[in-house]
Amino acid sequence: MRKPPSRAIRPSNKYSLSCPGHTMAKSVGLSFERIPKTPALLVDYLYHAEKVQSFFPGVSASVFSGRPGPGGPWPHLAHRAALVEILRRQNRRWGASAKTMENLDRLAGDHCRAVVTGQQVGLFAGPAYTIYKALTAVKLAEAYRRRGVEAVPLFWMATEDHDLEEVGRTWILAADSTLESFQFAQESEGNRLPVGPIALGPSIAGHLDRFLQGLPDSEFKPVLAARLNRVYREGNTFGEAFAEVVSFLLSEYGLILLDPREPSLKKMASPVFLQAVEAWEKLDELLGDRNRQLAGAGYSPQVSREAGTSFLFWEQDGKRRGVVGTRGGFSLRGNGEPLPDFPGLVERAPEKVSPNVLFRPVVQDFLLPTLAYVAGPSEVAYHAQISPLYHALGRVMPPVVPRAGFTVIERRMQKLLAKYRLEFCDLFGGSQALLQQIVEGTVNQEVGNSFDRLQCAIDRRLGEMEGSLKSVDPTLVGALGTARKKIQYQLENLRSKFVSAESRRRGILTRQVNSLLTTLYPSGGFQERQINIFYFLSRYGPEFLDELYDAIDLSDPDHKLIYL
Repeated sequence: MRKPPSRAIRPSNKYSLSCPGHTMAKSVGLSFERIPKTPALLVDYLYHAEKVQSFFPGVSASVFSGRPGPGGPWPHLAHRAALVEILRRQNRRWGASAKTMENLDRLAGDHCRAVVTGQQVGLFAGPAYTIYKALTAVKLAEAYRRRGVEAVPLFWMATEDHDLEEVGRTWILAADSTLESFQFAQESEGNRLPVGPIALGPSIAGHLDRFLQGLPDSEFKPVLAARLNRVYREGNTFGEAFAEVVSFLLSEYGLILLDPREPSLKKMASPVFLQAVEAWEKLDELLGDRNRQLAGAGYSPQVSREAGTSFLFWEQDGKRRGVVGTRGGFSLRGNGEPLPDFPGLVERAPEKVSPNVLFRPVVQDFLLPTLAYVAGPSEVAYHAQISPLYHALGRVMPPVVPRAGFTVIERRMQKLLAKYRLEFCDLFGGSQALLQQIVEGTVNQEVGNSFDRLQCAIDRRLGEMEGSLKSVDPTLVGALGTARKKIQYQLENLRSKFVSAESRRRGILTRQVNSLLTTLYPSGGFQERQINIFYFLSRYGPEFLDELYDAIDLSDPDHKLIYL
């Protein structure tokens, strides 16, 4: 492992990374082809690039090599100097490190491009994959630089998102291996408010106290607690708090943060907003065509098409509302309120305009000299929908690089998996299937084998009867099939009751299964999508991030199982 960098994490600007007796054991890849519910488009993008070439510019498989994207000089970015000055101001406000400011100096150069990623501004930095995504962007930018392409990592904060219920919720693992949930509720009336500027009210202190109490005790926890108390304070906003905490956590990685709600950035983006207003019908038609092409190829479009979308939102009374286009003009989605002279409104007040999920990448890549975009699974899918929008507006969609994904398997969970001879993939079947596998495979093999022998005997005997019955009356074959299903149902029901009884008799078994699922595959999904990053940081310290960074392999798209 490379020598971890010192970090501005203690008041002394040093944060000890030593964790006695702790070393990373190994990293094991898990193909998305083995993971249930993985969209077919993502599987093909990761492992069968030739199948999806028509939906993405360039050869998608090449993104893992770290090679530069499309050749040729990057078009001159007329607003580069103004952009960098805005980013300098924003990042200084959030406590940017010297390395981040150095990267901003690099970005000021005409030949420097950005490896971009982004995410919602989740409570207490949100789920772990937010940080994994940022680390992937840093790693990819470093890979480009090693190949002679000047690149810096940049994180687009989704402060305009208005789903507070999702953004304001996070989870950590409690000491008893149950999930402890934290939900920030809006204290003032209203919804559809952009999350970024929402002020943290008096209740944030209680949420934070409970969150800190739930984190594992360690030598690292006091430093983390001090920083979180400084950042998540009454009067600060969701967006500012997120930026300050991410800037703190990734201080030595040089990550540049961007808040798109900055009025001067909105003014800078007004030309592309106006393009959407002028060309919305054509763009909407292209999106419909692309969705049909995806469906024809056997893929489901990630984002449903809304009739008459203008691809823009308009902020009115602080609330974000979709804008609908018709040949008669524009109106607000939901209440139908007309927006006369909407192009004029956009020109006069671009700070009230924001893109929808499909048009956000276009706006982002208008503002930034984007070299590549680091995307989550859903983003990979919806980028397949939007490449025609780029083309129609005279732009080229940058390569899309899937982010690194991790499931952290701590030693206690490793011991449980080994005890019951389980693999991580066995968790995909859920609690009942896992209990049956354990009970019949390790706890009470004799009864489990008896059920298997009985099932085989029934299948054989019924199979032997089929020919005889058919010779008497062909319709009896159908009756035999019905009888087979009923016997199968009763046998499976008996087997399930046996597993439940054995599990009750050994109560610890059920608790251990629940612990495995909650810790490694919570709510039937990846750990990284629920567990907050501070759970791991409090347990292992910031060295945890360095080890994950080292484990990112840009040539390998598999999900990584990290054994600690």
